[in-house]
Amino acid sequence: MPKIDSLLTRHADVPKSDAPLWSGPGGRGSNGGVTFSLLSRFLTCRERFRLYAIEGLRPADVWNHRLGYGELWHTAEQSLAARQPWEKPLTAFAKELCRRYPTQQEQIDHWHCVCRAQFPIYVRHWQEHPDLREQQPLLQEHVFDISYRLPSDRVIRLRGKWDSVDLVGNKVWLQENKTKADIRPLELQRQLSFDLQTMLYMVALERHQDAPLAGVRYNVVRRPLSGGKGTITRHKGTKNKPEESRAEFYARLAGIIENAPDDFFMRWAVTVTAGDIKRFRDECLDSILEELCRWYDAQRSLRDRGHKPFDSYRVECRHWRHPFGCVNTLDEYGSSDLDSYLESGSMVGLSRTDTLFSELQS
Repeated sequence: MPKIDSLLTRHADVPKSDAPLWSGPGGRGSNGGVTFSLLSRFLTCRERFRLYAIEGLRPADVWNHRLGYGELWHTAEQSLAARQPWEKPLTAFAKELCRRYPTQQEQIDHWHCVCRAQFPIYVRHWQEHPDLREQQPLLQEHVFDISYRLPSDRVIRLRGKWDSVDLVGNKVWLQENKTKADIRPLELQRQLSFDLQTMLYMVALERHQDAPLAGVRYNVVRRPLSGGKGTITRHKGTKNKPEESRAEFYARLAGIIENAPDDFFMRWAVTVTAGDIKRFRDECLDSILEELCRWYDAQRSLRDRGHKPFDSYRVECRHWRHPFGCVNTLDEYGSSDLDSYLESGSMVGLSRTDTLFSELQS
């Protein structure tokens, strides 16, 4: 297994800049502003976030099928939304990935073939859905850059890309397209009105659209060959039968998906009101963004004065490195035993205790 230092050798000849790579939450230019992924990194670990955003450090670039399949799928989805043929753009993107990652060509080609097997079934499955017949596309794969004023009066840039924004009736719906190996429908539907990415995008959309927002349509595709139904391998050759060809394997996979489309394609429409958006801003987003701004100012100050990032006792905003062993199930779309109370204020199923550390009682 390579040492960690060897994974960063590509950066060894890059001199450290006096200026941070990231120009801050409200910074101008291509390296300014806040995205969902950037905010997620900040919430996970401030030191790892600093190395990523301030120092610009990256590990060796490798292709990961968990993320890569989603990129392949989005390429096909983008062409479909534009009412253009999707096969050639998908293949062209896969070829580009093969050029970019020459040692992983076989893996990329495999998942490209999986996508070509699954996507036409997806198209047929949803083509008669009422939403598709009634919707009027407004924005497709639209990159947004929205000015957002915080309670402190600081203005930051919310940045990202909306997969699809559509008008259904007289209301606007945001559509999010996701590929996942593990899908927990009830938890996903319940969490969408307080999901970081979804609600950050709704906050930005509220400032972009004049028409009232209806909510989010969450379009989820189960990634095949990732456990459960549809996880198959190529048949090996026997004395009386040759090995299953690649074409036969992907055709067999397509047949499994075709026979159980509801296991692979799911879509939910979740209403999100103006009150839901305000609650998310008041209880979550604004406080996180205010803290991010304070942290950035503090780190710039420490850097300018020649201090280390962990010398945060010299400034107002603390800096730390997140330890191992702290499991946050909410980050993995899990749930807690207090979620119902947070949503409704109902005490049903709850009781009050006068003992905090019951595990320490003899």
